[in-house]
Amino acid sequence: MSSGLTEREILDRYVQALGEAKAACQYLGLNADPQYLAPRGAHYGNLRVALQALEGSCRQMAHFRADARWIKLGFFYAGVIRKMQVRFIGQRWLWFKELIALFETGQRRMEALRDRRTGRTGAILPTQPTDWLLLPDIKRPQPRMPTFH
Repeated sequence: MSSGLTEREILDRYVQALGEAKAACQYLGLNADPQYLAPRGAHYGNLRVALQALEGSCRQMAHFRADARWIKLGFFYAGVIRKMQVRFIGQRWLWFKELIALFETGQRRMEALRDRRTGRTGAILPTQPTDWLLLPDIKRPQPRMPTFH
């Protein structure tokens, strides 16, 4: 008896996380209206957990299918987590409304990766692995460290 997840279970969790992330973004986007102030903490936490589940599902599918294209999608969601933190701290609520479209596109991306034929046998490896690395943003100005006298 195997204790691993099946492909169907991994994809079901991916779809569930897309729905959770979309719902959390809808609540966070309500803060863009100055007449309505929505509670933020729980929805931000739900969005973070959903994005981590999306990234994890992509990594599991990459391992399950030996297909590095899923890793690239997982790195994309990891980048969204980093951007989300900055937007939440900066209270850029309209960005969360725009993020809803990303999750609608995520469903189509998953279906394309799941159903499209590759025309290959064996593992699908990246042609340029360094393009998929998640590196720090060097263009963003870093705050200066305070000096203590």
